[in-house]
Amino acid sequence: MKKQHERAIILENARITKTIYRLILQSPTIAREARPGQFVMIRVDIAYDPLLRRPFSFFKIDKEEGIIEIGYQVVGRGTTILAAKKKGDILDLVGPLGNGFRMPPEDADMVWFVAGGVGITAMVPCIEEVRIKRPKTRRVLFYGAKTADELLPHSFLEPICHEIYYSTDDGSKGFCGFLPDCIDAKVQNGLAMPALIYACGPPMMLKKTAEWTISNGIAGQFCLEALMGCGLGACLGCAVPGSVKYGDFKTEYVHVCFEGPVFSVENIRWDEI
Repeated sequence: MKKQHERAIILENARITKTIYRLILQSPTIAREARPGQFVMIRVDIAYDPLLRRPFSFFKIDKEEGIIEIGYQVVGRGTTILAAKKKGDILDLVGPLGNGFRMPPEDADMVWFVAGGVGITAMVPCIEEVRIKRPKTRRVLFYGAKTADELLPHSFLEPICHEIYYSTDDGSKGFCGFLPDCIDAKVQNGLAMPALIYACGPPMMLKKTAEWTISNGIAGQFCLEALMGCGLGACLGCAVPGSVKYGDFKTEYVHVCFEGPVFSVENIRWDEI
């Protein structure tokens, strides 16, 4: 997959939930190469302040129109600057970076998508790709946030999912509690096990979901979030405990930007996360 350096034009930059912004960019070169689960590194200010680029997962990829969408939260100085950008402004991008989601087996009856918080933005293009490439596979989404007004509007999700189970920490929508507990409750009520679980979200949510996935012998592809300095595997800032094989050599750590951000669930040492 070729990395591209592109100056992209902002078509829209607006808040769509209490905590999530959607950035729409005209970026034909990157859109042509991008896949769900990958990400771009964005320089948020041409004055190099802040100095480092910021990583953002793809929320939508439109190859025909040459458009990519990014979903993000305002959590620090970089995203505060990004949120102030207007239609017509130019952003400097490098991407697509990392390894994306892989399709489930053609005979998979059902797959689950587990998304916590802003992790839903990485999950949406994955669900859409499964819908297109595996139309016979049932798509079940487990989606959680702290409270209902932080959830992506139902209209974004209903057209691409067969079933959606919400959970909120305060019980304002769906199950009251954390996503892994919501999953347990639905299985106990008769929901069939999936052939594969895709997941993206906060570290503790991913850890608990990964432990549940492994203990039930289910295949999983988990998209990790991490602070990144370069996005290219050079700075080692996004290393996490895990292992992948390079010939006869097996690593002790993996880099979220390079070997990931999507990992098979067994490649991460979740007990050390």
